[in-house]
Amino acid sequence: MDKIFGKIKGFFNGMHELMLSLLSVGVMVQVLFGGDVFGMDVVGNITKLIESLGSSGFVGLLAVIILVKLLDRDKS
Repeated sequence: MDKIFGKIKGFFNGMHELMLSLLSVGVMVQVLFGGDVFGMDVVGNITKLIESLGSSGFVGLLAVIILVKLLDRDKS
């Protein structure tokens, strides 16, 4: 059973790393070349997300704290 959960956890960790890499590449490409990436406005979407979290007050602050904790995990 631990083997199954280990494989599932490994899969989701891999997907997490892939999505963060794609997000980083999308931001870099849009900043360098100024066009949409994969048909999306990556920087505009991030800006809208930050604006909506900022206008949510305490709930937005909690969401930002949770996101930072998820993204700033120890990789060891």
